[in-house]
Amino acid sequence: MTINTDTLQKKLNLDTPFLSLFTLNWELILYIIFFIIAVITRFYDLGARVMSHDESLHTLYSWNLYAGKGYQHDPLMHGPSLFHITALMYFLFGDNDFSARIGPAVFGIAMVILPYWFRPWLGRLGALAASFMILISPGLLYYSRYIRHDTFLDFFTLLMFLAFSSICAPGPRAGSTSVRRRSR
Repeated sequence: MTINTDTLQKKLNLDTPFLSLFTLNWELILYIIFFIIAVITRFYDLGARVMSHDESLHTLYSWNLYAGKGYQHDPLMHGPSLFHITALMYFLFGDNDFSARIGPAVFGIAMVILPYWFRPWLGRLGALAASFMILISPGLLYYSRYIRHDTFLDFFTLLMFLAFSSICAPGPRAGSTSVRRRSR
């Protein structure tokens, strides 16, 4: 396998100003607007609502981890990722209702922007429409403000689908050996 070093050098040139990599167009402006709206809707008054029973259990297990009591697996609870992320938020921002819900809110915001990378399959308008639908979805908004595993599951499912779609995409990718070429 040969790599064209001239092309690679042009892509990795650190003398290129960072902002020159982005051209401001209507699409980028809409993604920025969607991002700002997502931040506002996911973080506004995040800690004001009283925690539900599920949230109280998740925050208790996260607080135990944060307080140095370690992670204790309980078959009634889900996997440890939520507890570790929430314990990290407690460490960074203190232990309160707002900081307990930061993790799902951040992943909910990331989910709004994730369709940008689906443009090869959805097109520019399709990816923008998908981002907008994720942004205004009442269910996704609700769970982005609720300390449960749903937002993480949704985000990583979309990310896995993106990775799988990228791997199965026809044509070679720069600097990589495709699965099809290795399996022949």
